[in-house]
Amino acid sequence: MRLLIIGCGAIGQTLAKAIETMDEVDLFYMTDKSEEKAQQAVKQYHKAKYIANTDESIRAHLKHLDLVVEAAGQDAVAHYIPFILGFGKDVLVMSVGAFVDDALREKCFNLAKKKGGRLYVPSGAVCGTDGLHSASVDKIDSVELISTKGPKSFKEVPYLKEEGIDVDALKKPTVIYDGPARDAIHHFPKNINVSATISLLGLGLDKTMVKLICDPLCECNSHRLVVKGVFGEIVAETDNVPFPSNPATSYLAALSAIAAIRRIAGNVWIGI
Repeated sequence: MRLLIIGCGAIGQTLAKAIETMDEVDLFYMTDKSEEKAQQAVKQYHKAKYIANTDESIRAHLKHLDLVVEAAGQDAVAHYIPFILGFGKDVLVMSVGAFVDDALREKCFNLAKKKGGRLYVPSGAVCGTDGLHSASVDKIDSVELISTKGPKSFKEVPYLKEEGIDVDALKKPTVIYDGPARDAIHHFPKNINVSATISLLGLGLDKTMVKLICDPLCECNSHRLVVKGVFGEIVAETDNVPFPSNPATSYLAALSAIAAIRRIAGNVWIGI
């Protein structure tokens, strides 16, 4: 198996470290908008090779690839994922918040169906997505995600400045957003990919409700998913360790992508 990782930041390199150990993978490529960062990254792995961050270079390598993994942010999803799906290649998208753009989402989903490339989205930093997926076969009444994070996760968020909320001045847990997932993703694009994932699995971006809480004493990223429907009720709670170099992201998000890649490479899916 051969892969391409787009994005050589902390998460991209965490994926590369894991992919390096997979027997099913004989070679993988890495690219980034920063050539220097990508060139430095590939030096750490025996199986890795650098390719330029251009459409021409990626197109030239696609015929040799089995999977392309996006770990570079929402702009990278918008640019690369339709392009790659157009060639019928499989992609794994980590920055699922990009699919808040209805036109982009429909374009990618339709290309996957038309061209035959699979579009994978890992479960990310939240548990309970398997149950939500099953429940969505019948009627779901409500889906709510309550996320609690520390002030470091909400640094330099324009929406909070507009609302006059200084997270560093908070003395107790405070609700800083309460509303539909679509707006949560728009206002907090670096924090709330999980809300996009559960929205796509369940009631959609406008009916899935999200509550964000900033707790000055919180040292983890906590998610509480509550789903109600004809099946009964799901309550799934997850307390995540923040990613060391990016407190807005949970370490479990990277682990979920690694687990997904292993299942794809091994062709065995349990709990699908």
